Amino acid sequence: MLIISAKSGQLGNRLLLFANFIAWAIEHNCTVLNPAFEEYAEFFVGTAGDFFCCYPPPYLNVAGNKFVRSKYYQFIKYLSNKKILKTQEITRKKPFNWSEYQEIEQIDRASIVCFQGWLFRDGWFVKDIPKLHKYANEIRAYFAPLERYTINVDRLMLNVKKNSDLIVGIHIRQGDYAQHQKGRYFYTTQQYIEVMNSVFRLFEGGKIKFLICSNLQQNRSLLENFNCEFSSDHLIEDMYALAECDYIVGPPSSYTMWASFYGDKPLYMIRNVNKTIDLKDFVHYYEWQGVFHERDDWNESFWEWTH
Repeated sequence: MLIISAKSGQLGNRLLLFANFIAWAIEHNCTVLNPAFEEYAEFFVGTAGDFFCCYPPPYLNVAGNKFVRSKYYQFIKYLSNKKILKTQEITRKKPFNWSEYQEIEQIDRASIVCFQGWLFRDGWFVKDIPKLHKYANEIRAYFAPLERYTINVDRLMLNVKKNSDLIVGIHIRQGDYAQHQKGRYFYTTQQYIEVMNSVFRLFEGGKIKFLICSNLQQNRSLLENFNCEFSSDHLIEDMYALAECDYIVGPPSSYTMWASFYGDKPLYMIRNVNKTIDLKDFVHYYEWQGVFHERDDWNESFWEWTH
């Protein structure tokens, strides 16, 4: 049994981490528990009714609420920190992947092993992409949003698809990105507009519509020259609406990476707002490749996507 006993980042990182554990568990006929998924469990089919956040789903679900989930996570984290349960701490000094994990032989179905650390964020897990691809259907089914969220997504996308041949989701990530990696991927709304102009020129001739998703309230008048719709500003609904678009554009973020994976849609990560975008710059999740650039200051380390 594998237990994810520490939190790593926000929603996108937690989903990618959990998904990669699930892929490995399916391959090796193991069970995964993820108490560290507590804040997001209520949104998904596979976890909403199971406070253990277990994969494969148990035969009998034990319902929980936020209080119970929080206490469950704190208890497991305590056992892990005190080494009462066997714990593997994955440092952030180099990319991690299952295929090169030296202690993998020690894991069997009879053992209980807790994992702490940032395992599968950014592009660290590219060597494990084949497993993610192989078990994509099972993973997507587990992380399908509850019906009340899918209804809202379907309603939004019905509107977006009116009078359009092509839908491009634009993720305007501002807010927290002003500080993230010293603002490396923080772009102004005007810079996003320049990127949208480049996308528009790429697909010129078609009826293109943009779906705007942002973690910061936008001045809609700045975008009035585009044929666009705005998302509901709901954490889950925005992510899964992006997954319904034909193409996804945004700064490097696990949020759009998950949308790309879940919807099997090509993603363009903005690293240079002045670049003229080419169709080959959009990459499906199973094509993700890259190079990790380590810096003495961890906050300056980054993963550079390559093709």
